[in-house]
Amino acid sequence: MKKTLLSLFLISSFTLFAQSFSTGTQTLLSGLTANINIDADTDITTLTLTGPSNAWFAIGFGNLDMGGTDVFRTNGSTIVDAYSSGNALPAQDASQDWTLVSNTVSGSNRTIVATRANNTGDSDDHIFSASAGSLSVIYAKGNSTSYAYHGGANRGFTTLSVTLGIPENKLLSFEMYPNPASDVLTVQLPTGTEKAEVSVFDYTGRLVSSKTISSNDSTLDVQNISKGIYIIRVATNSKIGVQRFIKK
Repeated sequence: MKKTLLSLFLISSFTLFAQSFSTGTQTLLSGLTANINIDADTDITTLTLTGPSNAWFAIGFGNLDMGGTDVFRTNGSTIVDAYSSGNALPAQDASQDWTLVSNTVSGSNRTIVATRANNTGDSDDHIFSASAGSLSVIYAKGNSTSYAYHGGANRGFTTLSVTLGIPENKLLSFEMYPNPASDVLTVQLPTGTEKAEVSVFDYTGRLVSSKTISSNDSTLDVQNISKGIYIIRVATNSKIGVQRFIKK
């Protein structure tokens, strides 16, 4: 629910940001994370996958099992665009549509960055939709760089939320306290930010209150707001920040 609401806020501010949609960095397994960024302007999907530096790891898109799934896998030295039709090693596609951007190792972790077209035209490839929504994925990692059965503890599936991404230089960092609060909430703007529009939304997306704050007037009266969980959005002309607030 939180990610759905954040998506609503960010989409409503689309004029500030490029049309790029992202899962954010998600932990799939211990030692395995993924970030999928789908760019509507360039029609390019960027996959950032971090796993063990001494073993293979993989992720599949658009499905919750191995039956007919587009799979990206790596043994650490190469990347493979593959397709899985059952409980066996996914077969390599005739068309290798992923392009390796970088392959770096830090300690025991390897990070692979690769790109491909959102829609390659290959029937075995998942079509990445440049829109807010969800993406089903499967994933696994091995015990060595040789592809082999991963074992039950080293695999899984989930559905990731895809929301409108914000470039890092467009994110507004702010502090607020106390949290939870019962009467007054103080929003502390970062140094150099003179004023901002603060909006309070409930979890249905309804605007509860709003106020323009500055370094001289940075408090919100929340005394008359019902107890519960809210989203605070702080926006300037060029940046936006979102945090969760609890009214007690």
